[in-house]
Amino acid sequence: MSVRGLLWLSLYLILITLPLGVAIIWPGEFADIPLLMKLGVGFGFLAFTVLGLEFSLISKIQSVASAFGMDALIRFHRQMGLVATLLVFGHAVALVFNGYPLAWLNPFGPDTTWAMRWGLIAALALLLLILTSLARQQLRIPYEWWQWTHDLLAKVVVVSALAHLLLVGAFSAQRAMQIVIGGGVLLIVGISVYFQVIRPLWLWSRPWTVVENLKVSADTHTLTLRPHNHPGFRFEPGQFAWLNTGTSPFHKDRHPISMSSAAPDELGQAIEFTVKDLGDWSGKEVPALQAGTKIWVDGPYGVFTPDREQGPGYVLIGGGVGITPLLSICETFAARGDLRPVYLFYGSASVESLRFRDRLAALQARMNLHVIYALEKPPEGWQGETGYITQAVLEKHLPAQHKRFQYFICGPGPMMDSVERILPKLGIRGRQIHTERFVMV
Repeated sequence: MSVRGLLWLSLYLILITLPLGVAIIWPGEFADIPLLMKLGVGFGFLAFTVLGLEFSLISKIQSVASAFGMDALIRFHRQMGLVATLLVFGHAVALVFNGYPLAWLNPFGPDTTWAMRWGLIAALALLLLILTSLARQQLRIPYEWWQWTHDLLAKVVVVSALAHLLLVGAFSAQRAMQIVIGGGVLLIVGISVYFQVIRPLWLWSRPWTVVENLKVSADTHTLTLRPHNHPGFRFEPGQFAWLNTGTSPFHKDRHPISMSSAAPDELGQAIEFTVKDLGDWSGKEVPALQAGTKIWVDGPYGVFTPDREQGPGYVLIGGGVGITPLLSICETFAARGDLRPVYLFYGSASVESLRFRDRLAALQARMNLHVIYALEKPPEGWQGETGYITQAVLEKHLPAQHKRFQYFICGPGPMMDSVERILPKLGIRGRQIHTERFVMV
């Protein structure tokens, strides 16, 4: 882990444990109560700070993303959501064990105070948030609806939990705890205002114009965008941006899409994004975008790029639309005249679902690129690999010096999980393996 990563992790641990430490060891009128009672209260404060900081962990703070990568941040975001749920459960169990009546868990009970009701609302909203996230596909919740409800439920959880803390009083009435809670609330509000108000206002003056909307396969379109009356931005090959096709940057329907064009060498150049039909937005709105339409682009983000991971050669492993950032890497190598060897393993269901075959063939004439296709359902006379990208397939095509190369993997989750298990068996160290997932839930 980098020095910057250690600093961010240390700051995070300090922020989430500070309320717990104050609740347990701060001298005051509650100094003599049982330790288990203090722990129960501390678990509640700890859950609140974890949930509050979730706003920043999955946000687009460049310094954090560059230290850990979006892939790691998304995984950590999920795990800490589950940790917060366990802390809420531990909070309730510890307090009931110390004499709090079970009847207070009934929101309609005559003896239940509003302080308890707000706590119950926060807990139920948190459980609903976790359930809809873990079982989104099984429940067939469209991504756009999940994105909107996830944001709403997260706000309900944090606001209700804060109301619970303040109305209960007791520990939160101490001056030290008031300072800690007040600082945490200001941090959460500040992050929320920046990303939901200030950042969209800045983006509003920097729209992008659709130059071309090209259908590259039965279910995939490539958008070519150019900055409108502003210089745009540079990006590194393999990075992504958030696309918003709403009437303004305040529209909640935002989608992380990788750039599929070469990294520009100067500002103002057009950028390509390739979008596969995976739902209402990608299957209906994107194909309908006309030349001249203005949309909003927030980026670049991500550390899935060879510009930050130097090596004597590169192995790119992709599946499905995961080929998009890998294509950007290849296009950039060709544009720069970089002759280091690149081995691209591209897995897909059929020939029809392969994307950019013509572009990849042209790139092979411009750079040191070796393309290996693997099809699950190959046609008659197919000359490439059949089935999945397995250890045998990798061993067959990788050069002798492959243990020194950098590896970039992007595609469906099962494929990525399989390749991540295979590479260590080939002698590839963890720091040479780089992944990018866009599965937010």
